[in-house]
Amino acid sequence: MTHTSRTASVAAEVFAKFKQLDGFKRSADAVGPVAAFLLGYQLVGAHAGIAAAITAAAVLAVVRLVRGDSVKVVTVSMIAVLVYSLFVQISGEGRDFFLPTVIGCAVLTVLFGVSLIGRRPVTLWICRKVGLEPAGETAPHRLRLHRRITATWFVNWVLHVVVLVPLYLANNVAALGLAAMLLGKPSVVVMVALTWIQVQRARSTGTENSIPVAAEPE
Repeated sequence: MTHTSRTASVAAEVFAKFKQLDGFKRSADAVGPVAAFLLGYQLVGAHAGIAAAITAAAVLAVVRLVRGDSVKVVTVSMIAVLVYSLFVQISGEGRDFFLPTVIGCAVLTVLFGVSLIGRRPVTLWICRKVGLEPAGETAPHRLRLHRRITATWFVNWVLHVVVLVPLYLANNVAALGLAAMLLGKPSVVVMVALTWIQVQRARSTGTENSIPVAAEPE
């Protein structure tokens, strides 16, 4: 198989997994309140943006409950929008709607980076929690696999920080909102799909290099 055909095969597999994980629905649900906030903020101001975001989140919550989504998941999503809105309410600055996202990305960057330095890749722990990896002693090749996967996630979070922090400091709310929508839920679902495929394919082939991932840091 050529490199081009292999890349196309991986892309198709990731897209299929993205749809299986309801990536489009999850992305739309996450983007809706942000888009509503930006519209209200740009047209009227910060408080109008808050009202628009909460309204959009409430409508989406009702729709998701009607179509049978988990009450717990819907509640968490609604609380998240309320927390974002609270930051704006306290400061009066529109950019603070995205402050929890900026802080969260920074924390995750540190978490994934520290786990690499400590030789305890966090994706191994997560995969064990969700049942993708068995508990107990980890074979060396599985440990190497998760160090590479964790490194890929680390690069992903670094990218978030590199993009979001300068926009936040520049108080560019429109660009910050657009970046948050593009780098938010859609990219996370893609990363989850890549991780799942890499773990499963490596298990079936007995190797850890089925899908190219970021180089393991020294």
